[in-house]
Amino acid sequence: MLIERDTIGKLLGTTSARNLVGIGMELKPYELALYMLQALNHSEEYGYVVMGVTKTIDSYAIEGVSSTIHERAKEPISTALSLISHEIEAEYGNVSINGKNIFIIMLKNSEEALSLGFTKDLDSQGAFVKNVVRACLNLQARKLYSNSSEDERNDYIGDILGAIGYGVKDQTRRGSSSTGKDAGEVDIFVSKDGFPFTVIEAMNLDSVNVSYINKHIDKVFLYDTSGNRFNICLSYVKVADFVSFWSNYSAHVANYSYDVPLLSSDTSIDNEYGYSELKIMKTVHNRSGRTVNLYHICVRIH
Repeated sequence: MLIERDTIGKLLGTTSARNLVGIGMELKPYELALYMLQALNHSEEYGYVVMGVTKTIDSYAIEGVSSTIHERAKEPISTALSLISHEIEAEYGNVSINGKNIFIIMLKNSEEALSLGFTKDLDSQGAFVKNVVRACLNLQARKLYSNSSEDERNDYIGDILGAIGYGVKDQTRRGSSSTGKDAGEVDIFVSKDGFPFTVIEAMNLDSVNVSYINKHIDKVFLYDTSGNRFNICLSYVKVADFVSFWSNYSAHVANYSYDVPLLSSDTSIDNEYGYSELKIMKTVHNRSGRTVNLYHICVRIH
């Protein structure tokens, strides 16, 4: 793909072009992803998000932006693209029109139905879990993460959650380690309004490695020092027989002797999603007299 100055100039000369979205200056990933979807909501081969222009009655007024925007655009653009349901090709850069610099994001349209699929209901436990599931589905669809490390996959999930609006820190030193000596590392620590909201403990699995799984489950409650209403144990699974894996995994976590007493386990939540390559259940625990949930999400990596 190549951003063509003449093409941009023609599109800016009218407001009837459906494949161009002109915005002043916006580098927040969630809002940027919405603009990208708007620019691709048509049958044209390419869509454009243009920064540094303002829509008037019959054309776009070019106001311009600093050329240094290119240096800080990579990360928010990458995160915005990760929020979209399917991978799309993108190119971006500065273009001079009428002596003023504007910033162009050029997007190649997809035959797939594109959507965002995330909710900004930041207070809801259910909405957060659905956002994590959606993030996992997006990761699953991207071949880039087929052989990635746990940290790389965690970064992807954390970036999406941060873009939605949650406060996210990864590999945060918090709580006590499994040896009880030093603070351990939380894979993804999520806060809301400055208060702890949930902990996500993740792992790469190629089998139901009981001792390894147990270690990570125990870490969830060790690192959640405040007693969150819910936490998540997230597994990136690469196995030949996912059906057998899930059967053995779900049976194990339903019968494990947790440090925080187990009240019940529930696999019916999986029916709400109905995916064959992503499975979810929850275990319910009594923590200091309060009922708390631990969600177990297993996403198959191809």
